[in-house]
Amino acid sequence: MADLYLSNVTGLLDIDSMVQGILQPKLQDLQKLQNKKATLQAQASAISNFLGALKDAQSFIDDLNIDNLFNAKSVNVEDTSILSATASDDTPNVTLSLNVTQLSQTEVLVSSQGVSDLNNSISASTFTLKYWTSDTDYETFDINFSGGTLQDLADTINSSQDKVEASIFYDGTYYKLMLSEKDVGASTKETTDTSTVIEIVGSLPTELGSLSIMQYAKNAEIQIGDSATPVTSPTNTFENIISGLSVTVYQTGTTSITVEDDHSGISSTLSDFLNKLNSIIDLVNSNTAKGGIFQGNIMFTQIKPRFLTLMQPLVNLGIINIDDEGKYSLNTDTLNSVIENNLEDFKTAISQVKENFSSDLENLISSFNTYKTAQDNQINYIDDEIEEMQLMISKEEERLRLEFAKIESLMYQNEQLRQKLQNFAVPISQTTQNS
Repeated sequence: MADLYLSNVTGLLDIDSMVQGILQPKLQDLQKLQNKKATLQAQASAISNFLGALKDAQSFIDDLNIDNLFNAKSVNVEDTSILSATASDDTPNVTLSLNVTQLSQTEVLVSSQGVSDLNNSISASTFTLKYWTSDTDYETFDINFSGGTLQDLADTINSSQDKVEASIFYDGTYYKLMLSEKDVGASTKETTDTSTVIEIVGSLPTELGSLSIMQYAKNAEIQIGDSATPVTSPTNTFENIISGLSVTVYQTGTTSITVEDDHSGISSTLSDFLNKLNSIIDLVNSNTAKGGIFQGNIMFTQIKPRFLTLMQPLVNLGIINIDDEGKYSLNTDTLNSVIENNLEDFKTAISQVKENFSSDLENLISSFNTYKTAQDNQINYIDDEIEEMQLMISKEEERLRLEFAKIESLMYQNEQLRQKLQNFAVPISQTTQNS
């Protein structure tokens, strides 16, 4: 059985101070490792943030479609209360006069008779509801009503098909059955005095009589320029009246629309790109400033001159400003002048900048990923060293405490022996004096 020693029992030795003093060099080495790990962790976090900014810029560049910047179109409508319009990239530049002569509307029919009380029963009836999708085509739905209230009939019609909405119309005296189109665009047929979109083949319950027209179904109509032939649409939207040009009408009347090149997206796109680069430069500046964790690090300090070289085609055109911190801003006035007077050179410049950054950002991301991997590996290695050193210090502390406890015990025994000898010597001296 191993000896058990209790330290500092006698107070003869300050074992805690002695152990700490002996271990102090090793504890200092441990603290150095922990400080180094903390520095590496801060650097790894900064690199992660930097990689995020680089990847954000790369994603922007990869998604940037140069052709779309220069092919965009805008539409100017003289009177927006009459209509609105949109154009696609392939719409030709043109000015048109549009005369909205008619708006679309759904057909609404109502029964000629009704009931004075909604709780009144109406007779059973079986009939076919025919819905004309055009002047020549139709869909049919069988309606089997077993009798009940007017609301029961409306529910039966609605549950049997999806083209017509059945509801109840009150004319002030009677409750009547009302049938209306659910979707104005589902049919191109228009109502006439002798032909309807919604047709009943057979008979409604006798209490309701026949159907009469409350509202005619109409297609929207516009006339383009001096053309005598109107353009029609079952809805108030006209798709591709010329290539890529769509119009939605709101009221009758005449207005003009103008389609022209839209370069407004160029300015906003360039500004967004410069903001992405400035986010990267902000991180470079903060991390390489005096006292920064990457002060003097060539991987970071070479970013700003590298970006400036990549941006040179646009800088040469005078549309990019650079401040003292190396951050970019857009010279809008010069940009507009270049677009108006030197468009082809601008296309070439921005295409070159996209190509430059596309390849370079990919290389930067790869380099910083490698750098971060090395940092992570170094952190893991230091973690292992710290763990090993902590274990060694713990064992050394245990050994020292045991040794000093033994010494303290021996000192205690010696002190006890000294006191016994001293006590023994006193009687002897007294005996000598008496004799």
